[in-house]
Amino acid sequence: MDKKWIVCIIIAIILGLAIGIGLAIYSSNSNGDTEGIDIVSDKELAEEDIVSNLEYNEVNSIETIAKENTISPNAIIIEKVYYEGCDHLIRKTVDIPETLVNKTEEEVKKQYSDWKIEEYTPTQITLYKTVTGNCGEHYFVQEHNGVIGIYTTDEYGVKTLKEDTEIVTQYLPEADLQKLKAGVEIIGHTKLVEFLEDFE
Repeated sequence: MDKKWIVCIIIAIILGLAIGIGLAIYSSNSNGDTEGIDIVSDKELAEEDIVSNLEYNEVNSIETIAKENTISPNAIIIEKVYYEGCDHLIRKTVDIPETLVNKTEEEVKKQYSDWKIEEYTPTQITLYKTVTGNCGEHYFVQEHNGVIGIYTTDEYGVKTLKEDTEIVTQYLPEADLQKLKAGVEIIGHTKLVEFLEDFE
């Protein structure tokens, strides 16, 4: 082979190597040029996601708790009243008034300032208070003007005629009539109704 060709091949190889090395240096410089760029590792990204998820969940859980702690339209109120005069505890269940729907516990406390809130959930409020006197469910059933009369009694035993029923006493058996002439004390409205049903 001619010396000229060998020199050309060597020059071509040297040029090829030079171009290759130049391209390699250029590409590594352009990839490594990080000035002005924030490099964040996968670990840091994962930690940021966890923190942002926690913050999002905290905000949402606070909103959810706030929503859950307001009164539902289907809620009930249980009113428990202790009467010192007769030592009775009367429990009454009522539907929630519209004015309390979507109210918080603090708002309910303001509206029922003379009650103690024993339980507060979105579906049930239990209220309690103590009052003097008797419960108003002390009855005295007695014959009155030919019918069965219903009296209420206070904590001192004083009777007040509440109403006359339409149950005529003259058709009752003698034993029942004697009992009604003496009078029967009944405590509780349900027991009163049951007692009167026996004569109808």
